Amino acid sequence: MNPLFDEQLDTIRQLLNTAEMKEGDSWFLVDTHWFKQWKRYVGWDTWDQSVKGQEIARPGSVNNAIMLKESGSLKAHLTETFDYHLLPMSAWDLLVSWFGLAEGQNPIERKVISQGLYVKHLKVEVYLTEISLNLLGGEKKDEVKAKFSRAEKLRSVVEFARKAFSVDPEKETRLWNKYLSNSYEALEKYDDTLQDCSIYTSQNLVLEVKSDDGTWPKVPETRQSSDYYNSYSSSNYQEKVKEGLTGLSNLGNTCFMNSALQCLSNVPQLTEYFRTNDYRRDINYDNPLGMRGRIAEAYGQLMQDMWRGRPYVTPRSFKSEVGKFAPRFTGYQQHDSQELLAFLLDGLHEDLNRVVVKPYVEVKDSNGRPDEEVAEEAWQSHLLRNRSVIVDIIQGQYKSELVCPECKKISVCFDPFMYLTLPLPVKRTERIFVTVVRADSLRSPEKYCVVVRKDGRISDLQVAIERLTKISAKQLAITDIYGGKIYKIFADYDEIRSIYADREDIHAYELPTKDLNDPDTALVVCYYRLRDHYSPCFGLPMLLGVPRHETKYVDLYKEASKHMSRFLKMPAKVSAAKADQTSVDNGEKMDDTGGENGQKEGGDSESMDCSHDNNDVDVEENGGQNENKKRLIELASESSDGGDEELFEMSYANLYGSSNLGEINREEPIHFKETTYVFLEWRSELKRKYYDEEKAQASIH
Repeated sequence: MNPLFDEQLDTIRQLLNTAEMKEGDSWFLVDTHWFKQWKRYVGWDTWDQSVKGQEIARPGSVNNAIMLKESGSLKAHLTETFDYHLLPMSAWDLLVSWFGLAEGQNPIERKVISQGLYVKHLKVEVYLTEISLNLLGGEKKDEVKAKFSRAEKLRSVVEFARKAFSVDPEKETRLWNKYLSNSYEALEKYDDTLQDCSIYTSQNLVLEVKSDDGTWPKVPETRQSSDYYNSYSSSNYQEKVKEGLTGLSNLGNTCFMNSALQCLSNVPQLTEYFRTNDYRRDINYDNPLGMRGRIAEAYGQLMQDMWRGRPYVTPRSFKSEVGKFAPRFTGYQQHDSQELLAFLLDGLHEDLNRVVVKPYVEVKDSNGRPDEEVAEEAWQSHLLRNRSVIVDIIQGQYKSELVCPECKKISVCFDPFMYLTLPLPVKRTERIFVTVVRADSLRSPEKYCVVVRKDGRISDLQVAIERLTKISAKQLAITDIYGGKIYKIFADYDEIRSIYADREDIHAYELPTKDLNDPDTALVVCYYRLRDHYSPCFGLPMLLGVPRHETKYVDLYKEASKHMSRFLKMPAKVSAAKADQTSVDNGEKMDDTGGENGQKEGGDSESMDCSHDNNDVDVEENGGQNENKKRLIELASESSDGGDEELFEMSYANLYGSSNLGEINREEPIHFKETTYVFLEWRSELKRKYYDEEKAQASIH
C-alpha cells in the first residue's frame, strides 16, 4: 500500500537532500515531466498546492518513454532538469515501488565517475562514449560501433576490438586515433582511461595488426615538432604556406577554441616569446594558482607548430591539456570563445608568473591625490604579486570612482584588467511558435510565429494571436503539450518567460465561449488512447468548451466527434455508401459516366482524407471535402445514439492522462470540475480504419 502523499514528500525530500555521489554508485534518470507531476501531487512547492493529494493529480506509472528512441536507447542531447532528473537508487526504488514502471520499460541506470585529471569532480555519466572501431586495411562496412564508460581503460577497448575483428591471440596489435582522413595519433598507454586520452563520442579508432613478416603496415613519420603529435600521416606536408597562415583543424565543435587561439597567435610580442622558447625560463611549476606549467608548455608547442609554415595543425594535445584543468571544456560541445580565452590568459599568467612568493600588499586610499600618482602606486603594488609576459603585454588598468552619498567623499581606485567584457544589446522581445487549433473543425491547425515582450504575460500572447488570426483573445486557451498530453493550461496572468523560447509545442485552442472565465462553460481535456490495453496517449489532445450544466455523455461524445473530424479519414465503403444515400436524400441524379455527381458503376471510391491543407476554406472548391467531413461527424454522432459501432468510448482520466478514474455515466448529466480530463478510448481496428495518424502528428510538430 502506498504511503500518504505527505509521507512520500518527506521521504523523497530527505533522500535527495542527503544523497552524496560516490564513484561507482548507480543513479537513475526520471522524466522531468513525470517528476514534476509527482511533485504537484505531493505538494512539493508551497506555492502550488491546488491539486495536492487529489486522485486526479496522481502521476501514474513512472514513464520515461519520451526520453527514449524506438530502439530503447536514450535520445541525444537531453539536458538535466529540462528533460530529466537524477535520482539516487534509494529514491528511485521507492518511487517505482509506489507507482510502478510503465509496461515494457527498463530503468535508465547510470554510474558515477570521476572526471578531470588534476581537478577531480564526481559526475553521473548519462551518455556513454560511442566509438567507431575499424581494422586498418579493412572495409568501411566492417566498422563496429561500441559504447564505453569514460572511466574505462584503453586496454578494455583494445581487447574488445581484438575480439570484434577476430584477431589471432598470438599477433601483436596497436591502436590509433584517426582524426583526419589521413592522420593518426598513437594510443600507447593502455592503462590510461578514455578521458585521460581525450577520447569522446564519434571518434574513430583504428586497430593495426602486425604482419606475418614481423613488420607493421604503417610506419610513424618522424617530425620536427618533437612528440607533440605522436602521429603519422599519409601526407608528407611538403606544401608550405607563409608563416602565421596556418589553420587549425576542427576537432568537432571546437570553432570557439580555434578562433581564440588564432587571435592570440597574432599578438606579435606574445607569439615571439613562445616561438623563441623564452617562456621556458619563466615557467613557475610551484605556483599553487597555476597549472604546473602544463598549459604554458602546451600553448608554446602549439605556437611553434603554427608558425612553421604548415597548411594546418591539429590542436588535439592542447585541447586535452585544457580539459584536464577545466573539465567544462572536455568533450565536443559548443562553448563560449571568450570564456576559453579568459581561462587561457589566466592560466598562462599563473604558469609564467615570475613571482614565486607573493607578499601581502595593503591597498591605500586615494585621499584626493592626482590620478597619475594613485594609478602608479596601484600598478607597482600589483607587480609585487604578478609579473609575467601576460602582465607585460596584455594587462592594464581601469579607473573606478565612488562618491559617498552622505559625506560626498570621493574614493578613486585603479584595478588591473586583462580583458573587458562588454554587454550585448538586450533583446526585449521573444519569438514563440504557436499552433492555433480553431473551433471550426473544417480548419486544420495553423502554425504562427508570434513576437511578444519578454517581460509580458500570457494575455499579451493572446492579444498578439488575435491580431494574426482575428480570434478573440478571450476565447484563446494557451497550452503546453508534451507526449500527447496537455501538460499545462496557462492562466492569462502567467509570465511569458514561463514558456521556453525554443519550444514548438505551444498550442492555442479557440473555445466557443465569449470568455474563458465564463462560469457556465466547462473546460474538457480529451486524450486519445487505445481501449484494448494500456497504451500511451497519441495524437493531438482536444480542449473543448461545453455547457457546464445539463451536458450528458451523448452531448460530449458529439462535441468530441465534431472536433476530431479534422483528423479522420473516410473509409472507402462508408464513403461510397454515404454518398449514395446522400444522393438519394437530396434527389440528385447521377450521370451515365459517373461524373461530378456520382461514381462509375461497380467502383469503390478511394479512402478520402477529411482534413485539408488549405487554411482559407473555399466552400465551392472544397465542398466535396467539407461534405465528407460532415458525413463523418454524422456517422460518429449516430454511433453515440445507438449505432452499430462507436468510434471510441469515454471515461474519466487523471490530470496527466496516465490513469483511468472510472466510467462516465451515460444517463445523468456530467458533473464537471474546474477542468475535466477525459479519455477517448479507441479499439485498434477502428483507429486504423478512421484515424489519420500522419495528419494528426503533423499538427503536433
